[in-house]
Amino acid sequence: MTTAVLAIGLVLVTSLVIGVYGVRAARSTSDFLVASRRVSPNWNALAIAGEYLSAASMLGLAGLLLKNGLGTMWYAVGFTAGYVAVVALVAGPMRRSGAFTVPDFAEYRLGAPRLRKLCGCVVLVIMLLYLVPQFKGAGVVLSLVSGTPTGWACCSRAWW
Repeated sequence: MTTAVLAIGLVLVTSLVIGVYGVRAARSTSDFLVASRRVSPNWNALAIAGEYLSAASMLGLAGLLLKNGLGTMWYAVGFTAGYVAVVALVAGPMRRSGAFTVPDFAEYRLGAPRLRKLCGCVVLVIMLLYLVPQFKGAGVVLSLVSGTPTGWACCSRAWW
């Protein structure tokens, strides 16, 4: 238990130090959003893979497999195909437009500021639906690893 708490604390402190350094290094919104365009494609690919292999996909898929059996492996195929479709159909046009976010791209492409606001709201709802299960999964895993009560582990009970 002590080792797990120390490891989690080390990750937390390291994340905070990197975050504070990154905020101080950013001189503009562009610098903040795209790291001043100094990130190599390999590092960017690793960051995207880290996001893709998140608690939502790993713990969620493991839970589905445990609950419903091997037939749910098609979910992994589905979200992999969806990821490839997004990269193929959305990433290229967004990069060429110079937009950093989906709402920026919607306004650029369709010229409608109201649509940009609507897209921003939709992105926030999707983010909430994506993060809540991740907090819950992280809370359950932290509870199992460290013995912390589930209610305290990543505030998982507060979200549910």
